[in-house]
Amino acid sequence: MEQAILEEGIKSGATYCDVRIGNIKGTSIEVKDGDLKKSSSGEEMGAGIRVLYKGVWGFFSTNEVSKESLKKALYDALEMAKSGSRVAKERVELSEVKVIQNKVVWKPKNNPHDVPIADKYKILAEMDRTIHKIEGIHTVTTSYSDSTIGTHFISSEGADIYTEITRIVTQVNLVAREGAKVVGYRGRIGGTCGFELFDMHDPVEKGVKLGESAVRVLKAKRSPSGRYPVVADHDLTGVFVHEALGHTTEADLVTSGDSILEGQIGNKIAQDNITIVDDSTIEHAFGSFPYDDEGTKGERKILIKDGVLKGYILNRETAHKLGMRSNGGARAESYASRPLVRMSNTFIEKGDYSFEEILKDIEYGIYAKGTRGGQVDTAKGSFQFSAQEAFLIEKGEVTTPLKDVSLSGKTLQTLMNIDAVGKDLALGDPGFCGKGQLVPVGDGGPHIRIKEAVVG
Repeated sequence: MEQAILEEGIKSGATYCDVRIGNIKGTSIEVKDGDLKKSSSGEEMGAGIRVLYKGVWGFFSTNEVSKESLKKALYDALEMAKSGSRVAKERVELSEVKVIQNKVVWKPKNNPHDVPIADKYKILAEMDRTIHKIEGIHTVTTSYSDSTIGTHFISSEGADIYTEITRIVTQVNLVAREGAKVVGYRGRIGGTCGFELFDMHDPVEKGVKLGESAVRVLKAKRSPSGRYPVVADHDLTGVFVHEALGHTTEADLVTSGDSILEGQIGNKIAQDNITIVDDSTIEHAFGSFPYDDEGTKGERKILIKDGVLKGYILNRETAHKLGMRSNGGARAESYASRPLVRMSNTFIEKGDYSFEEILKDIEYGIYAKGTRGGQVDTAKGSFQFSAQEAFLIEKGEVTTPLKDVSLSGKTLQTLMNIDAVGKDLALGDPGFCGKGQLVPVGDGGPHIRIKEAVVG
């Protein structure tokens, strides 16, 4: 059936056509302050069709997978492309890729769909109960979700790929309160795996640590303002790498003139101790996948090697524009979304320093952990992040807890200011990156030392 749709698309004038059929099965549960707020399970199936007509894309999706609905979606996508082709100033061409026929199933050791919902609820209830025992905790919201996504990708070039990935994630959002003082805190554990996640990571222990941190922030002093040495933990390092650097290497931003890294391949943009990678092949990592949503095999992409910019994250369209090859960077939120250039698991490689060695030479500085979010301008190369928790560093020792710590600066200047990279590489909490669509990602790195950053 799908092959007939592709053939009809080519006969109707398309130079390229692909179909992505997605089947999503999952469960979602939420508990707030001991009360079950949500518990749902379900399954969804649908298809998205892309056509390339006279160098212009058309895309249409349907939640019915039948010959009639796919045929209608095909002609709707063609109509969009034909309409766009009458006014388009730029025409799309695709880089060549290896045409693959394959089936990859990442089978979990303990399939979450075989686990009773009552057992999943017990994890959240225990987290809620235990975190509430911490004095100062006001509100606790815990959530759990699992999903298995089967994707069948077929293209007019002959690609025929089926992938199946199971992901699981547990999150806690909590509020600590003392009088008029209120602090919010959030954390997650998750991965491309099954219920064995909870053998690798203890969600209750994670929740308790977050609760203790939130209460500590309640009693913390306000951050000093000025330029100081800053040590970033795994989570904050990962957020910096993902937001400030990773997005500037996404080739759609590069080719549209919205990245400071346009035309910088081969140039030194960071210290020699900096190697940054985007890798979709890491076992169990939240942003991992075997093939992207254009049928290109996922791979380890070296973005910066020893301070030199080596590459971008590319889909087939941007790879052709830049005279490069696609490296598996096309991702879509679901069958109902068109693929965009996106990261997977992005991190700084480990260095040579222990945590104690990173701290040793700092007379007065900041140790910043986690993130409450922030802003990035990829075209100007500027960023601003707020840490979830922070401490003073005095004479090489972590001392007074701080609150309301934000870091700001220029991306390239900051990369040149990283003068120590730890050997304790770890991915931080899993996340979802928004770029018009949400996709699961990972980020992280070792502890790093920025010799000077603007703190406020």
